[in-house]
Amino acid sequence: KEVTASVSNFVPKPHTPYQWNGMQSREYFLWVGEYLRRRKRNRFVTIKQHDIETSLLEGILTRGDRRIAPALYKAWQRGARFDGWRECFRPHLWHQTFADLGIDVEFYRSRSRPLTERLPWDHIQVKKGRAYLQKEQERSVLQLQVLAQAVAANSSPSCGG
Repeated sequence: KEVTASVSNFVPKPHTPYQWNGMQSREYFLWVGEYLRRRKRNRFVTIKQHDIETSLLEGILTRGDRRIAPALYKAWQRGARFDGWRECFRPHLWHQTFADLGIDVEFYRSRSRPLTERLPWDHIQVKKGRAYLQKEQERSVLQLQVLAQAVAANSSPSCGG
């Protein structure tokens, strides 16, 4: 039997504990995909990675504010349609549009944001609220630190709390 492992590129989204995190770079996602394919030991396992260019655009659009709106309109004027379909997606059109409008994509996509920063979507009320998301963000950072220490010590993390 064959197994397919689908890997998504992490895109921090609004109204999640990760909304303050920056997104990784294209180079990082390329490296991770290659790393996973090299580490695969079973020929019956196929690793599929979500399209990196799509993820990078998603990172800009989901973390953007109203200053991104002109790029949406300009990309549409230039023919951006059905970009969720691989055969219709033209990343160069988006790159050129952002460049022409002077939009710093790294500011939106890659920048980590302090927990005190007012976010473009803060005016939208969600069930759990910002305080809950901040607490979960802090917990996830702590969990990652414990995991990193365990990996560095070449042992498994303590799950006892």
